Amino acid sequence: MNEPEAVAAARQPTTAWLESCFGPNTVCRPTGAELPEELGNAGVRDFLTAVGVPAVRLSLVDWGSAGLPQKGMWAEDPDELYGDRTPDDDSPPVCPAYGIGTYGLKHRMVRGDTGVVEIYDPEGWDHARGYGGHAAGTLPEPVGALGLLARWEARLTGEEADAARTEFTSRLVALGQGPDDSSLWDNLLEALEDEYGSWEE
Repeated sequence: MNEPEAVAAARQPTTAWLESCFGPNTVCRPTGAELPEELGNAGVRDFLTAVGVPAVRLSLVDWGSAGLPQKGMWAEDPDELYGDRTPDDDSPPVCPAYGIGTYGLKHRMVRGDTGVVEIYDPEGWDHARGYGGHAAGTLPEPVGALGLLARWEARLTGEEADAARTEFTSRLVALGQGPDDSSLWDNLLEALEDEYGSWEE
């Protein structure tokens, strides 16, 4: 698959395409019965059961989701995580959010009601600053972007890393995952620049 085809595939990732990026048996695809009933967003449920999400470790950006098949998705009240719930509010969560991977200490959480993907920063949890930013409007967007990242790893860490990062960023923008659209990729692109970018006086 050439690069334009890969970008087109990333817009609507399939299980087969994800495994072409990460390798065989690297996609966690739960059945409908395995998903929690509280996860009510039909788009998220359909994507998880029909396509799935990568269950991998990407050391390039300290991404971790390899434990999903064994542990499942971590469920938590997003209002509690993000400091939107007052200490005396004991009402049940409106709808849990579900963790589908981490980068560093931060978690990528998909809301079970809206399907929006957000970042939870545990370092800010006890200061009402657990919200780490918007990651994506829908689940397929960051999943497809991760697939592209796996395909681009050799170029992003090679001798032409700066040029490769510029090209890779343009592809993320086309997916709606550019640095102006997603705090997740804003942070990860900055990390790639710090680690592999050229140093000039």
